[in-house]
Amino acid sequence: MKIEIFEPNLCCSTGVCGPTPDKDLVNLQEMVQTAKKAGYTIQRYAINQQPLAFTSNDVIRQYIRENGTNNFPVTLIDGEIIKEKAYPSWTELSERIPELKQIKPTTTVLGTF
Repeated sequence: MKIEIFEPNLCCSTGVCGPTPDKDLVNLQEMVQTAKKAGYTIQRYAINQQPLAFTSNDVIRQYIRENGTNNFPVTLIDGEIIKEKAYPSWTELSERIPELKQIKPTTTVLGTF
């Protein structure tokens, strides 16, 4: 299973930096770590850091042609768009990947999802 998140410009690879990090990005990073512990990998691509990932992916290239670049993030599972204009929640991923329903998400003081 291939899970990919195509993101807008980020200041660093996670976007979780600075004195007041974006809560959505904190939650996303915790979700990525929980999925990783469960044996799943979520690839994240920021348009300013990995532009070739955007131009080499047929689905995303077509998405940009039709919608421009202002509607990111866009999440794909096995090449199918499952979410756009916002990051997926753990519940939304679990609906697409039923095995995740058995995993209780971990949370830290940085955020919850």
